[in-house]
Amino acid sequence: MTTKAVRRKPRLNHRFRFQLLHKWLTENFHPCKAADIGGGKGVLAFLLNNSGWGTTVIDPFNQLLPRTFKDLKKNRITLPLDKRSQLKIITKPFEEEMAKDFDLLIGLYSRGSNLKIINASKKYRKSFVLLPCCVVDEPITVIPNINWFDSLVDYAKSKGFNVQTADLNFKGQNQIIYVKSENSV
Repeated sequence: MTTKAVRRKPRLNHRFRFQLLHKWLTENFHPCKAADIGGGKGVLAFLLNNSGWGTTVIDPFNQLLPRTFKDLKKNRITLPLDKRSQLKIITKPFEEEMAKDFDLLIGLYSRGSNLKIINASKKYRKSFVLLPCCVVDEPITVIPNINWFDSLVDYAKSKGFNVQTADLNFKGQNQIIYVKSENSV
């Protein structure tokens, strides 16, 4: 008896994480007013805004959207300067009160903000999507042999959230933690 080998899609380079998360967000949420917390150069916010969303980057470091990047088909996208300067950016660290103005809080490698995002989502009844990479700058005690991702899931559950997870197809920490609030998207 022979068994069929299951073919998996080859994983993409982590440089495509913004494009993959954009695709996942647009497939799983309606366009809304979103905060890209720790959004860096704003590639995810730019992609979401081009899909009809109202996305603002919240990041303590003011970085300019790159002039070029590739889409998922590996086509080069070149942005004129006027497009690069239209991105809404709040150049401050994320604080929970900022959540009031948004429907969805997105934390893609948002160092030091994951717990704040969960707390703000609870306080203001918002949806959130986290793609956490590490414990850097988080106010949580690292416990040996306890996975950081599982710790975040447990923390969100302790706040009463019905936590869901998903995986993106790229190499590295590609797991998403998300909650769809009944009062938002």
